Order: sequence, then C-alpha cells, then structure tokens
Amino acid sequence: MTRLGRMELLVPKDREGRFQTELFDRYQRNEKALMLSLVEMYVHGVSTRKVKAVTEALCGLDISRSQISKLAKGLDEEVRAWRSRPLTKLYPYLVVDARYEKIRINHQALSQGVL
Repeated sequence: MTRLGRMELLVPKDREGRFQTELFDRYQRNEKALMLSLVEMYVHGVSTRKVKAVTEALCGLDISRSQISKLAKGLDEEVRAWRSRPLTKLYPYLVVDARYEKIRINHQALSQGVL
C-alpha cells in the first residue's frame, strides 16, 4: 500500500535471491512514508478511527484501527528503547530560571522576566 493507493508490485527473482527493491524492504507490505504519516497523526492525538477515515478519504486504503494501534505500539517500544539507552558521554547543560516582576516602563506597570 502506498500514499497513492494499492499497487501490485512484481518483484523479479534472481537465482541467488539477492535482488531487493528500494521502494520496499523485504516482506514489507506498506510504503514507509505512508506508515510514518499514520504514526505522525497518532502522535498528534488523532484517534485511530479518524486516522482510518483520513486514509480512506485521501488514499482509498482500508487500514484497520488494529493496524494503526500496532504501529503506535511499535512507536511506544522505540521511544521506550530510546529513553532507556545508556548515555556514555557527558552532556553539559545550563539551567536558567526567571521570575516575573512588575516594572514601570513609560508610566505603565508591565510584567517582565528577570533572570
């Protein structure tokens, strides 16, 4: 499945089985850009039901809510792995804090951040 709809893709076979298209990974059934757009909609808070409706309206694809949930679950696992990765080098950082005070500017009392 692609953003443009369903495509029949005939993959040539070679004797060693080494040929692979650049559009799809081996055994992949959906275009990566389509899956990324579905995940992005989910990240922005669009419900799985609305994502399904959008893909049907724009692409003519029937993607089930369970497929979208499965993508979201994969995203959750990637985020969990990223958050628990080891940090091997030092990351310097600076914390800046401010408080807001009323100050007079041109005969008006305005709230200004003071570091």
